[in-house]
Amino acid sequence: MADETSRYEPTLPFPSYAYVPGLFPRPETDFEGRTDRQSFRYGVDLFNHGFYWEAHEAWESAWHAQGRVGDQAALLKGLIHLTACGVKARQQSLHGVEVHARKAVALFENAVQDLGIASLETLTEQVKKVRETPSRFLCDSQDNVVIVFDFQIELSRG
Repeated sequence: MADETSRYEPTLPFPSYAYVPGLFPRPETDFEGRTDRQSFRYGVDLFNHGFYWEAHEAWESAWHAQGRVGDQAALLKGLIHLTACGVKARQQSLHGVEVHARKAVALFENAVQDLGIASLETLTEQVKKVRETPSRFLCDSQDNVVIVFDFQIELSRG
């Protein structure tokens, strides 16, 4: 599935492994682009390919650049919570998946910015399913990179 997924920032390489606290060592590499927009788009690539902690780092960079307030920052915060769901799923934390999915949904439902996400409404509905059935997304695989969600984030602008 990951090989078939298009990239929004193909010039930025994927890390050599996905960091999962307790499973793999923390990388010393920054996962961000040269601009806020590039960090956002790279975060989408990382998320769609199962690099949840790394996507968190890329989106957190853009969130900080937005001053952590405002419409764009609120949506980025929701995406950061979504990546935390992915990390918690890898850690098999049912409570963590549910809590972060709930926070992501609340931020998505109140969003007035879409940051170029093709359908924020569809993404919100997908994350509601994560919130409602968090056990479905728990992953006990010891493989390094694992895509735990059955959806991807798509951007409307290339």
